[in-house]
Amino acid sequence: MADQETPILSDIREEARRLAEAALTLGLSARLIGGLAIWLRCPSVRTGPYARSYDDMDFAISGAAGTKFKALLMTQGYLPDQFFNGLHGATRLYYGEPAGRWSIDVVIDELVMSHKLDLRGRLDGPAPTITLADLLLTKLQVWEINRKDLGDTLCLLADHALSEDEADTDGISLPRVRSVLGKDWGFCHTVQRNAQKVAALWSQEPLREATHDVAAQVAALRQAIEDAPKSRAWRLRSRVGERIRWYETPEEVKH
Repeated sequence: MADQETPILSDIREEARRLAEAALTLGLSARLIGGLAIWLRCPSVRTGPYARSYDDMDFAISGAAGTKFKALLMTQGYLPDQFFNGLHGATRLYYGEPAGRWSIDVVIDELVMSHKLDLRGRLDGPAPTITLADLLLTKLQVWEINRKDLGDTLCLLADHALSEDEADTDGISLPRVRSVLGKDWGFCHTVQRNAQKVAALWSQEPLREATHDVAAQVAALRQAIEDAPKSRAWRLRSRVGERIRWYETPEEVKH
């Protein structure tokens, strides 16, 4: 287990890196997600118009890794919310930094927000974060998307190429995107709408030193989604369209 004497760092960004790398070193199926994962993988988000502050960190873990990941956080001084964890521990965990500077939200096996993203079997890659394709999907699945999520997505697309190679750890896997969205019309519809918003934000505030043209990236992403094979369930749900709500609006869980 990680060194019990290692102090919690004062910068949440570097602390997130430290914990994510500790989980990786220990061989745990636990990876950083959310805004800090974008910060860790995307230089564009660290300066300029899309740089922002962070109030908490998020991890995704497998159910099998739960005991060891909880032990990691405890040895590092993090405090569990006993009531919350007792109530929701099968799907989520919550820990606080002892001085109250930030919190750690942990999801188990899947991310359930506006849509459901199954992460089982996808938490053992070589990076300390979930894959870039999964990061993209976690951001674009938010129905009531805000500037922070749009900016994070824009920077992800500005810094990383779309890739047909699932083994390309520095690329955004189009096979993964097609696999997820080709089965779920609602998820697909939300992603397509939000991708347009990312392109609109890019047209207003482009990053002049970006590696990739985000407008072109969004166009290629939307075309890949359009071309993806669709399941029978996808096709049936598409006939209903927006006449029935296709997304969830999860309530904020109180701690």
